[in-house]
Amino acid sequence: MDTITNSRELRDALQTYANEQRVGSCGSKTPIEITEPITIQQQSHDGMPWGANLNFTRLLWRGTPGQDMITYRGTNGISNRGLFLEKFCMDGNGYSGQGAGNCLHVYAPDGDPGCIYKFTLRDIFTCYATHGIAIRGAVFEGLMENVHAENMASHGIFLEHLGMDGSAPWSIVSNIMMVHPNSSRNFGAGIRQTYSVNSILGSYVLNADGAVLSDEGIRVAAFSNAENSGEQMFVPSGNGYGSTLTTNEAATDGSTHCRKYEGGQWVSVGKPMLYGVNNVGHEDRSNHVSYYGDGSQQPRWMK
Repeated sequence: MDTITNSRELRDALQTYANEQRVGSCGSKTPIEITEPITIQQQSHDGMPWGANLNFTRLLWRGTPGQDMITYRGTNGISNRGLFLEKFCMDGNGYSGQGAGNCLHVYAPDGDPGCIYKFTLRDIFTCYATHGIAIRGAVFEGLMENVHAENMASHGIFLEHLGMDGSAPWSIVSNIMMVHPNSSRNFGAGIRQTYSVNSILGSYVLNADGAVLSDEGIRVAAFSNAENSGEQMFVPSGNGYGSTLTTNEAATDGSTHCRKYEGGQWVSVGKPMLYGVNNVGHEDRSNHVSYYGDGSQQPRWMK
């Protein structure tokens, strides 16, 4: 394992692993403060895994609010396959003030010629930024396993297509597999996703806008729980190419909801949970609401 002691050494290590087309391992016994965004790009690629294991080194944002902590960016003309990132532990500094933009940002704005695909994000812990993990652009065919995003100013995990308005190449997020996303206490949704996502074993507590929010439908979500997390657990705007929700639980007391402390008082940013999902024509199997309130509410799965 390479020893790092500051943000410059962290940046140099991550870029070295990219240049040498390998998955490197580095870490520090003490937290590392990051004062400027770190952007990593691979300029040549042999099709094999590359990336980093940070061994749970604490990374603390101390830079300008709204800037991203670490970005892995696609390179136009290089189809980056096999990005592998694990054991990242990132604090966006939003508890004591305005936080970072994205803690970890996987970004491919140039469409398929600059895509990032067949990636793995594993054992990622993020807190106190705008988003914890952002997947944006031509990023596809990837696994996100045991990924955490808590106490974000917006959505915990954020997936976004780029160029859909014609201003840039179409850069589509697709074929993302999530295993145990744990995204809670966010002032947006636990996950704001595109359609082409399969998620299982999710945990979502006290998010303002629901567990999973999608304008395109939710391909598959299964074996997950959301507690007091928005008015409804799943918030799809449509059925997409066919959506399936199976064996999920919405748990609620009918009154507890997401709040933030602002101006010396608690301000509501979400509604009490009453439903599991709105009916958009999706497949709905073995889902239910667990109610532990005082009996004054009548929650139900289908809104």
